[in-house]
Amino acid sequence: MKAAADKLVNIKLQDTRAEPSDLTLGEINQLFHRQYAKRKQHFVDIIKHGHILLIVRMDSRLIACCGTRIEEFIVNGPGYHRLKALSHSTMAVYYTLQQTPQADAAALLNQLLTQLKCEADNVVGQLLFAATQQLLNAANYDGTLDHGLLLEYSRKLEPVFAQLMLQSATDETTQLLRFLDEIAEQFGKAAADTFFVVFGGPQARYRQLTKQVFENWCQEAADIVVDTRHHVRYYEHGTTLADAVNLIATALADRELAQTFLGHADALDQDVLAVVAQQAIKRGWRSKKRTQ
Repeated sequence: MKAAADKLVNIKLQDTRAEPSDLTLGEINQLFHRQYAKRKQHFVDIIKHGHILLIVRMDSRLIACCGTRIEEFIVNGPGYHRLKALSHSTMAVYYTLQQTPQADAAALLNQLLTQLKCEADNVVGQLLFAATQQLLNAANYDGTLDHGLLLEYSRKLEPVFAQLMLQSATDETTQLLRFLDEIAEQFGKAAADTFFVVFGGPQARYRQLTKQVFENWCQEAADIVVDTRHHVRYYEHGTTLADAVNLIATALADRELAQTFLGHADALDQDVLAVVAQQAIKRGWRSKKRTQ
């Protein structure tokens, strides 16, 4: 098992910037990448010198960065995390019943039920408590879970999840709009000089709500019509402000390069081969069929 785990860790992306390694073309490839890096650094410097306002959605925070000035705003406060915990409580029940020894499961879930009772001061809390109490009263605590009980539990939770999601989305949207107003007033940057980055999370395409809020914000900018695809960027694995700066510098360098060599500014917003992908795939399939 350890050997297999080591293989998983040791197989990494290879650097192909010097390829083809046995030809002069490899040196040309390296020259391009060095010059491209210099141009990208130019845009990094522009951002770091405060010519661009960078707004980054990270964890529970919204970060506004303009040169050396950095402001933090808490988007997801205690209210949001309370709603999130209520949602997770149902899944905690499900996993505990399936994966925890009988004696431990009973104690854990009785404690969870007591905690949920404290939240039964509104309609959503009451529904959640009642459905969970009924499920736990019928559970065997033997590592098995009757499928019918689970279906009934999930059916009763449908209106609960609908309300929790709506409340969470409303809370986040309200907070984001309030902070975007504050940032616009504090920094006074034009929409054309403002870029937005949304960092991902544990799920694919995480925080899409924030991305949509940013896009609407750009579209309603009064000073200039901006290309939202250019000014709003998603970064699945971003973790630091430096990552956000690098992403926007790359976007600026690529836009310049695409406009010069590929005819339109957003050509490098995708794999450059994607432009001719369908044609190449059709040819490949035809060739494959002929050889069969």
